[in-house]
Amino acid sequence: MKNTSIFSKLVTLLLTVCLIFGVCQTAFAADMTNDPYGYTYDDAANGHTMYKYYSYNNKSGSYSATRVFYSKGTSVYIESKNLLVTSTSTGSGSRYNGFGTTGIFYVITNNGELISVDSNNMVNTILASGAMNLNYNYDDLAETVTTTSGTLNLSTLYPTVPAPPTVPTIPNQPGTIKTNNRVEIYANSAGEMVYTAYNGTKVKVSITVSNDGLKILNTTNDVRLSDTLKGVKFMGIDSSYNVYMYETNGTLYRFVFGSWYSAEKIVLDGNFKTMRIDENGFLSTIITDKTTYSIKQLTPSTKWEASYTYAVTKDVYATLYTKGSAKSTTLMLIDGILTLNGKEVDDKVTAFGFISDTKFCYIRNGKAYTAPISDPTDYHRLCSDAVSFKMNDVGLVTKIVLSTGKVIKVA
Repeated sequence: MKNTSIFSKLVTLLLTVCLIFGVCQTAFAADMTNDPYGYTYDDAANGHTMYKYYSYNNKSGSYSATRVFYSKGTSVYIESKNLLVTSTSTGSGSRYNGFGTTGIFYVITNNGELISVDSNNMVNTILASGAMNLNYNYDDLAETVTTTSGTLNLSTLYPTVPAPPTVPTIPNQPGTIKTNNRVEIYANSAGEMVYTAYNGTKVKVSITVSNDGLKILNTTNDVRLSDTLKGVKFMGIDSSYNVYMYETNGTLYRFVFGSWYSAEKIVLDGNFKTMRIDENGFLSTIITDKTTYSIKQLTPSTKWEASYTYAVTKDVYATLYTKGSAKSTTLMLIDGILTLNGKEVDDKVTAFGFISDTKFCYIRNGKAYTAPISDPTDYHRLCSDAVSFKMNDVGLVTKIVLSTGKVIKVA
């Protein structure tokens, strides 16, 4: 695959809402201009190499794959019609097959021809001979072709002689089973993109991207990581099984393996353009319009660290931000069940909140309890007849309101 504090608090809050409720619009784009981009990957489930052309839809505010082809060996097919384009491609992969900037698909045949498939799926010969390989821009779309007589711009080439007619076919060829550490990519029966990272034969983490390209789910831990994507291309897993996502604010986010409720913010120099993976499918390189970063070079921004300890509390969740840290802690209440960073604390809970950077509290059956964040099941009863909590101007619980109207301080 080719590939600013008040403001800081607002950004933090927005990311939290995205992570927990999925109310944002996912933003993965080649850059801020919403240019189309190409995406090529090996489909592990079917043993195919997939080629996708992504266009931006202004109405939906997201990218979608508007044209999809695939190849197996020397045969190239139009996926939607299971239609054979040619059985004489030089081989699978983007060296010989891929989309151009306008969405035309190109194939270099084993005798040096360059053929194209236009938006109407008409197959034409562009060069009769001499084609060697396709060359791509930062958006992973072919711009030129290298030939025996030099490099030619694809936009200047036009059909010369019609290629042979296409023949319908429905290939069914399984992929190769692997046991080494790797990331396998495929589309499931619901049309969702699945990225599964293995350590030997064990699945370490599996990520699913919805078929509309808007949502990302960690299916291994049942945690939604984002509902704000604009396309699946800009999601990757590195060899330490950390998950990366790029969103429209020009920032790369990294979920460190095992910490799925808080993302690290990584500021890049320039606009994100594409990424590269290694031979095992792990994310290895990030490319912007100004520079190239290896995964080892990516460092979280200190701008993401809270300047003081505070909490943001909504109806069903509260997130604690601790001074000097870029991490966050989240309490969530769903159907009376209170969880801390995804782990169940207690049931029949009606109110909750953070007291400090080390403690939280909640009300269950009219009784108020406090517990350490480090050990949420080691709870201690504070009082009875509790109805609700009062918070200070930074969102931390300071008082308990009783059913009599009396207010007592939280110890």
